[in-house]
Amino acid sequence: MRILKYILLLLLLFSVAFVVFVATQQSDYRVVRSKEIKASKDIVYNFVSDSTSLVDWNPWDKDNAVFKNLKSVPGDTIMQTITVSGEKNDSFMRFQKTKKGALVTWELKGKLDFELKLLSVLQGGVDNVLGDKLEDGLNNIDTYLVKELTTYNIKIHGLVTKHATNYIQQIDTCSFADFQKVSKTMLQNMMAFVEKNDIIITGLPFITYDTWDKQNKTTIFSMCVPVEEEILTTPGSEISGGHFDEFLAVKTTLTGDYSHNQEAWDKTLAYIKKKKLIEDLEGTNIEVYKVSLPKERKPSKWVTEIFVPIKKRVYIPKPKPVETEVEITTPVEGTTTNTNQ
Repeated sequence: MRILKYILLLLLLFSVAFVVFVATQQSDYRVVRSKEIKASKDIVYNFVSDSTSLVDWNPWDKDNAVFKNLKSVPGDTIMQTITVSGEKNDSFMRFQKTKKGALVTWELKGKLDFELKLLSVLQGGVDNVLGDKLEDGLNNIDTYLVKELTTYNIKIHGLVTKHATNYIQQIDTCSFADFQKVSKTMLQNMMAFVEKNDIIITGLPFITYDTWDKQNKTTIFSMCVPVEEEILTTPGSEISGGHFDEFLAVKTTLTGDYSHNQEAWDKTLAYIKKKKLIEDLEGTNIEVYKVSLPKERKPSKWVTEIFVPIKKRVYIPKPKPVETEVEITTPVEGTTTNTNQ
């Protein structure tokens, strides 16, 4: 019995000593991980800097970690605070262009609480604990961008009829590079306007293009939501009503990330040329977001429908040949015809 008491006392002393040992471990830490991703530097930076994409690569439980952007150098560095289990950590992500894509370096600095100190002691150091988290995050970014963004399909359906539609719209101008971010914000604004004003929508959101300037890489476009009745808004409102009549169009479906949109347009225009159709330049080019954010997070499953207006061919029937009557004279019996006059 006395031996058992000694053993329990030793265990207690050992436990206290271990707790003291853990508690006295260095609190400050710095962990760094890097990964090369086979996607352009701009694509990687834009993806990571978009707060709505955090859910797709965050290595921590979304209920256990809070990210807050502090400062960024466009295309180069993103500085954040990451609060995990109540503890704030400083995050630095740097992006460098490489021959194959982009090198992403993720640095995390902060102070360890007792739980992280304990895990660090048990797992051989803080680098193994938090370093693994950074690796998970970088791998998530790589998987999303390389697999999800490169899986796509383009299908041309041919001629279809696009029915007349009433809609509300918001017009804006932006660069090609900022189009996805700007259009996403505009769509959120449009849906908030619809909900606030109890407007009945009759279909999926779509975009119409006024200009697509390849030289300056800018576009003027309208984010639209189809509505039941034509709507009039007050002068100066950023939301206005619109309408287009039924028209003939070539339809193309892009299944995959929107970054393949230009290829889908190029193939559609090539099809129009091959079939000797005539594009109606005064018509309305339309993109319909059939499947997109926020309902579907995976870009490989996004569906965008493209409609390019086509002029209807007018067939003019050829005139029928005019039949002329020819009078034939038959000689009367008993007379002769002089052919030598």
